[in-house]
Amino acid sequence: MSSFRFLIAASSAALLALGMPGAYAQNQKKAEKSAGQLAKGDLQSFRRMAQADMAEVAAGKVAAEKAQSPEVKKYAQHMVDEHSKMLDEGKQLAQAKGVTPPSQPEKKHQAALQKLQKASGEDFDRRYMQQMVKDHQEVLKVAEKAAKDAKDPELKAHAQKGVPHIKEHLAQARKISESLGAGSRAKPAAG
Repeated sequence: MSSFRFLIAASSAALLALGMPGAYAQNQKKAEKSAGQLAKGDLQSFRRMAQADMAEVAAGKVAAEKAQSPEVKKYAQHMVDEHSKMLDEGKQLAQAKGVTPPSQPEKKHQAALQKLQKASGEDFDRRYMQQMVKDHQEVLKVAEKAAKDAKDPELKAHAQKGVPHIKEHLAQARKISESLGAGSRAKPAAG
């Protein structure tokens, strides 16, 4: 009789042990999924920063080709280089958090790029630099807010790392824009 009880106890333990890995795996997946999500505000900040990076890369590539001023061309290439790095870091963050990064810039950035593509000569240079001032002012607000208020520590660190670069880009854009007679607060010319 005691061997029969032992057999039942051993069988029960084996069945329980076999069921545990499945339950553990399900709990592990739930934990990973919840850890991979960003709070709604964090996700919005992440997406806006990523879309701004994409817009700067796209506009920078156009400006590197079309700009007349060597200073504007140099700035444009700097934007392509810097924002490509920021975009790559953002993609790594997205992968780590299990979120899908945006696939293209916001519609307003796409519309601004289309207007830029139609411009040429000195007008192009002025429009591009005015757009850079405007874009960097906007994304600086988003990045500063995320650097201060983000719930996710990695997003917060990503934003904190980006803020000094964005400030530098904005200062350079204002300086070049002013040298072109476009003014640092000017809105992009209607086109």
